[in-house]
Amino acid sequence: MERLVEYLTGVVESSYEDLAHLVPCGSFLGLFDERPTKRARRTDPRFGSSSAPHQQGLFEFDNSEESCDTITHLTQTAISQGARAVDVLRVVVDAVRSVHDASAVLDIGFRALFEIYQQRLQYHSANRYRVEAAAEQGNNNGGETFGKEYLLLTQLFELHRPRTWVAAVRLMSMVTKSAIGIMYGSAAPDDMGSGTHAASLSEISGLNLLPEGVCRESIRQVWRLLLDSAATEPPQASVLGATRRTRWQIRFEATMELLDSYVGRTEHCVGRPLVSYYMISRELDPGAAVAESGMLTGEMQRIVDLCFGRKRRLGRILLPPDGSWPLISHASRAHTVKHVYDQPGYALVRDSLTLEETQRGASAGRVVADLLYQRAPIDEVFAAMRNHRTMQRKAKAAVANDSYMPNSGEYTANGGEYIANDKYVANGAEADTDAEIERRESSMLLLDAMAQRIEHIVRFIQRQCDFETLLDERKLNANSDATMIVPRKFGYWEHMNEVADQLYYFVLSDTISYTDIHARLYALVFPADSDIHPGSEARKDNSYIWLLLQLLHIEKVAAGPVRADLAGDEDMLEQLLQMYNERQIVSRDAFYLRDLALQATMSHQQASIRDNHGVKFRHPRMAVAMPFAPVLFQLQNEFGQQFKDENYALLQGRDVCAAMKTATVSQIRQYVVPNALYTFLVPARESVAQLQGTATTYLQGGNVGFQLLDFINVGGKHRLLQLIYKMMLAHEQGPQFQFDGRQPSARAGITCVSPHVVDTVYMLLYNAPYSNELMMKEVLEKLRRSDKAMAQGGTRFSAANLRWLYTVYQLMNCRLLRFFKYYAHASHLVHHLRHSLVHVTHRQLYRSLECFALCLVNLQHDVGFLQALMNPAYHGVPLTPHPSALGAIRYSKPKDAWFECAMLARNAAVVIARIETMRGLGDVPGLELDECLDSLAPQPQLWAPAVLRYLPRAVRAYYTRRTPQPSARVSPASVRQLIGARPEHAALLRPGDAAAESALAAFYAAPERQALFLCVVWVLHERQTPPPMAVVRRVLLTFPPLQMSSHTSALLDFIVACETERGTAEPASATMQLLNDFMFRFQLVHHEHVVFALTRGEHDLRTDRMRLLLTRYVLLESPQFSERLDEWHRLDFQGRYWADFEHWKKQDAYLARFPEFFEFEAALEGPLEPAPALSLPVYYENGMVRLLPVLEFALGRMIEAEDRGLLRDVLDRMGILYRLHQVPLTTLMNTLFVYFNAPTLHDAAVVRSLNRALLDMSQQNFSPEFEQFMRGDTDDCTHIDARYVSRIIERIARAIMRHIAPPTKQNLPEIHYREIPNPILLALTECVVELLTWWCLHCAPSSAARLYDSARNGPLVASETEFRAEEQQRRTWAAEWPLAQLLLELIMEPERRPEPGAYAGATYIHSTGLLANVLPDELLAFPIVQHLSRIVLDEPVLKSNSGPKRYFSFVEFARSSQLNADADPDAATRFAATSVFNSFEQNRNHNMANRPNTFLTLLHSVLHYGGIATFNTLSDTIHALATGGELCSDIQLLYLCATVGPILYRLVDHEALYVQILGDLLSSLVQICPRISHLDAECSTDAIEQVMDFFCFVKDQFDPGRSAWRRLAPHIAALPVLLRYQLQCMVDQ
Repeated sequence: MERLVEYLTGVVESSYEDLAHLVPCGSFLGLFDERPTKRARRTDPRFGSSSAPHQQGLFEFDNSEESCDTITHLTQTAISQGARAVDVLRVVVDAVRSVHDASAVLDIGFRALFEIYQQRLQYHSANRYRVEAAAEQGNNNGGETFGKEYLLLTQLFELHRPRTWVAAVRLMSMVTKSAIGIMYGSAAPDDMGSGTHAASLSEISGLNLLPEGVCRESIRQVWRLLLDSAATEPPQASVLGATRRTRWQIRFEATMELLDSYVGRTEHCVGRPLVSYYMISRELDPGAAVAESGMLTGEMQRIVDLCFGRKRRLGRILLPPDGSWPLISHASRAHTVKHVYDQPGYALVRDSLTLEETQRGASAGRVVADLLYQRAPIDEVFAAMRNHRTMQRKAKAAVANDSYMPNSGEYTANGGEYIANDKYVANGAEADTDAEIERRESSMLLLDAMAQRIEHIVRFIQRQCDFETLLDERKLNANSDATMIVPRKFGYWEHMNEVADQLYYFVLSDTISYTDIHARLYALVFPADSDIHPGSEARKDNSYIWLLLQLLHIEKVAAGPVRADLAGDEDMLEQLLQMYNERQIVSRDAFYLRDLALQATMSHQQASIRDNHGVKFRHPRMAVAMPFAPVLFQLQNEFGQQFKDENYALLQGRDVCAAMKTATVSQIRQYVVPNALYTFLVPARESVAQLQGTATTYLQGGNVGFQLLDFINVGGKHRLLQLIYKMMLAHEQGPQFQFDGRQPSARAGITCVSPHVVDTVYMLLYNAPYSNELMMKEVLEKLRRSDKAMAQGGTRFSAANLRWLYTVYQLMNCRLLRFFKYYAHASHLVHHLRHSLVHVTHRQLYRSLECFALCLVNLQHDVGFLQALMNPAYHGVPLTPHPSALGAIRYSKPKDAWFECAMLARNAAVVIARIETMRGLGDVPGLELDECLDSLAPQPQLWAPAVLRYLPRAVRAYYTRRTPQPSARVSPASVRQLIGARPEHAALLRPGDAAAESALAAFYAAPERQALFLCVVWVLHERQTPPPMAVVRRVLLTFPPLQMSSHTSALLDFIVACETERGTAEPASATMQLLNDFMFRFQLVHHEHVVFALTRGEHDLRTDRMRLLLTRYVLLESPQFSERLDEWHRLDFQGRYWADFEHWKKQDAYLARFPEFFEFEAALEGPLEPAPALSLPVYYENGMVRLLPVLEFALGRMIEAEDRGLLRDVLDRMGILYRLHQVPLTTLMNTLFVYFNAPTLHDAAVVRSLNRALLDMSQQNFSPEFEQFMRGDTDDCTHIDARYVSRIIERIARAIMRHIAPPTKQNLPEIHYREIPNPILLALTECVVELLTWWCLHCAPSSAARLYDSARNGPLVASETEFRAEEQQRRTWAAEWPLAQLLLELIMEPERRPEPGAYAGATYIHSTGLLANVLPDELLAFPIVQHLSRIVLDEPVLKSNSGPKRYFSFVEFARSSQLNADADPDAATRFAATSVFNSFEQNRNHNMANRPNTFLTLLHSVLHYGGIATFNTLSDTIHALATGGELCSDIQLLYLCATVGPILYRLVDHEALYVQILGDLLSSLVQICPRISHLDAECSTDAIEQVMDFFCFVKDQFDPGRSAWRRLAPHIAALPVLLRYQLQCMVDQ
């Protein structure tokens, strides 16, 4: 090595010392010739002569053969002596770089390099297996690849050394050709189908000397140096050669030769590429900033334009024709948040699309506006912005990494200046920190979305109101009086209340500044182009002032920018006066709450206005507003006088006029109304009342109506909730009171919160969910800390703490479930209960907790619940007004089971199965379903075949693999023997024996024996020797509350065994009477536990008549329960509980008649031993409320039992209970979805009863056809025609377009109280309920024979084979249902729609895509995907081949004399199917709409919202096309690639499916190629070129891995040889 370095040093020095070696320009080496051809040897005495032959096409070297041979020999010696080849070659390359650029010594260096690399090529070719093995073992000496050595040549590129630069490019070109010759052999392209070239690709790839990555790196370096020279070198002509070419042109032509060698277009290398055209295009495209800057020369610009055009054509294949898919809060799957347009993998091709095409993709502003319109939780809104920002940052980084940045100079691009390579300055100012930039971006996004939404709502209100006709005060409606004008219809104001809450939160949390929103609202009336704008009078609206008035109640706003303005130039005040519309207050639809907003603002800010007497002179326009100011003073005086006289009519707000008066007063003075309301709810006088006894007392106050809380200002709502929380719900000492001006403190004799205060809390939370969310987070955090404290063991809570927990659990369980269903962190709320469910010993508290856990789990509808189960590291939601998101979840199976209670565990398993059925888990990589199910219970659960039949395959497979042995049944004989054999039972036979009682308690202290105790008590009662209930109570109190459902199940199994032993077909009347006593007279077992025990899913109720009869008895025939149900009917609990002023009285009356006992003391009188636990206040709960979630669980088992009579009777009799169900519509949809193939529901009477039980038709907005069915007017489903289906889609489309319209049905609930506040989700849910109901009627004729009939003993579907046969059968039935065909016709042929002009754009299609994925896949999604085969095979535009396209040669392009000709010589032959892949909206706007393009838009809408099951159907469809032999054109194949392109980023996570689809596409290519006559060594077709680019893109961005490509190698090997070698790089890498 030392000798080599020494010798090279001498060579370099000689190049500078011996100037005689300089050679005249123009004849030296031929480096500046057009072609590297051999010329006659020049004899020069300075160099001597040589007779050595020269190879054609090589450099023309001098006669110093000895020097060249010496360098080559010394290099080889150094390598053979153990030096790393890369290090040795780097020394030689560095020496050649140091040689004088004009010296003849440079010849010696390049010749030596060429010979050295020839030797290295031979070495690597002969020793490739040893080299690969050494590289895998990490051996640096023997494991260096030729690619690393090859890249060293790029160090020779230096712009200031033109001869060295050109020589280096040509040297690389010759080395590349030599490598290709070794890799591919010397066979001509036409002979590549025989000999060694018939070898498999795996053999070929073993000789891959130059991998694609190495070639791409060299191209990148050469091309970017060429770009630098184009930007910096002056366009001077060279004096060399006959043609006057600049040095840059010479470099450019030499580079073109190198590029041709890479793509296999040079002589002897035709069809032997090292890099695909797509990869070349990527490397040659410098990015939009440089390409559009004008810095490139003509030749280079044309090359860049060609690359850009190629990427654009590929982009139209990889991206959907329309990607404006709306993001649906709580309906979209996890992947839909990550839009294809935001994926870094697609960023490069997306960047090449036109503005019109990219506008149809993702937009942060659109997403935020959608979510705000859908009333999404604020954390979800910020999470969407954060996700969008993250994806955009990654996409921009991908584009920047692939783009070229000039090394020198400054240039302007996209409104900013690139001062340096790594620094961007916007608008001349240094960029702020990332956090500040994100905050500003979020603020602008929210400001734009809020302004857009506010304007939309105000315009809607203006359309609904008559502001032209004057108000006739003699004809006031019932809502008005002399001092308060309220229009007859004012329901539209709920939209303003909602947007005011959102705006209040954003300003309160400093997300949006008041100054910005004030300026933006002013700009809505007076656009920025001028102060006086035509039409501004029509845009004026007092609603804008009302919104700004809400913000003045934020103290930092009033004391900050507003006070500063009023103390200064009063610009804001002047703008308010200009926005004021004086005509509204005197019009027929005047609304004083809105129209007195300006006057209320002046009154509210009176203290801040300077010179009150002179303000009217400074602002003359005030004269039109102040005449109505006395109305405010009159309202204020009336409010104050009534409050002083303790006349609370205004504070109760039971009528509209009173509510509006109080709401108007709330806008005038800060906190006056909320303070008065709190005093009304919690009076200053001591008026103590009892809830359920002396231990539960509260301070009796008033009851505030929901309308008043709806319309008071947002700040008032916020203040009132703060007062209630601080004084009533935030103290461990219990409620705090303030009497006689003393400090707040607990009050002796008052232990509980008033029920009306609790009602006010939930109404305020529904009224203002954004501004009050922080309080909810704080409550949840307290629950989590309490739960964590219980996990410590032995924790004792104070009485006040227990009351607080019980109050909060009731409030959440009975009133806030709707709130939690759409809460951003709802899936993780189970963490707040986990330890409490195990460690709570207070039985009354546990009953409430158990019910809440059931309801909370039933609410879950997304895979987030499964993620929560596998996230034991959850630590709650941070208490901050700024939204937060949970960090990345690391899935981990918890150490302990989630639910030790059998009822909770089984319910959770059913919910997980429902989530898998309706949502799927395929888009959550890393989440293991088996581990989730494992974590539910300590022991595996046993499910009957009737239940397994309706479970998804994955869940069914889990329980089939882990089927436990049936639990040991307690036989009657063993219990009788136990009673006689164990002396401990003497305490049950001879009362008063203390020793026996102690022994009895010790005997049943063992957990495995506790299940026997209730059986023993049952037997003693059957023998007419009832045990003393005091003893029974003391024993039962030692049992953990969480095991009572299991003990009840053991008792019911024992009862069934007793009846079976007697040999009777039906349970005896004495048995049923005793069971009734156990439930209601003694209350030893809970009614809901008995219902669960009979329907828990362990027994097949189709063949278990005894359990079905017992189920009928406990739900329908039990005298005590029937009496309770009759009383429930009599009290008539309302479904709109927020509007029921008498709800608490009804609850109190029910509990007074049917008192509940929680410690088995129902049959005991007098003092109890042990004493009963602390009595907790009951506000909402009772036996009926606790039965409801268990009844929901049992409903599924009754459907599986196939007893239509029992199901109908239960639904008809108990449907009234669902009035208090928090989410009945969602429960109905879930039931119809999961059991849409159940024969039990395929009956008009049954499905009508189901709908009637769960639906309150007065709260829903269904179609007239559905309402007729509900009334029983018809059982026909033949009305499903094009008109009906189009109405369904248009309803969804209206919601998607954020269309606000007056309700088509009167007296619907207020938006914020509806079960589903999201209008899109509400429309989807109601449409799904309708369509699934019609499906049940459609299947009714053929499903009657599927019901199990015990008389004829069949059919009993119970095996996996039968389950799968049913799945196939339902696909057949679904294909016969007309829905999918009707929708396809309406979409593909818009002119057939009843109203062709309505919603004709992509929204109609995306509405269908949404609907397809909220229905069972078999009904709509699968038929749409399967229709792909008909489009591909039947559409004429796809059945013709594209035109021929010559393979591009860079050398031919460089030599072309037609510099002004079209850069793309094949542009005239571009195939006619271009419009197939265009933007859908572009086609529609230019009258180019076509069926393939429309279907592609629909298909990608379905795939976007769909899950893995839809992908499997797509794979099956493509496989059928690939193997059917009917494909005949390259455009058909390109169309199939376009169906897969936009979902590549999702497919890559599912390797088997991914490889299957890619294999079918390659197989289709093999099938189509023989039918194309243009394929040869010189020509391909346009479509085939794009298909090849598609596969190269797949490899480049969404590589499934080397093993996957190896599995695809047989498909690639079957391709024609030129295409085969183009795809070789996929297997080689």
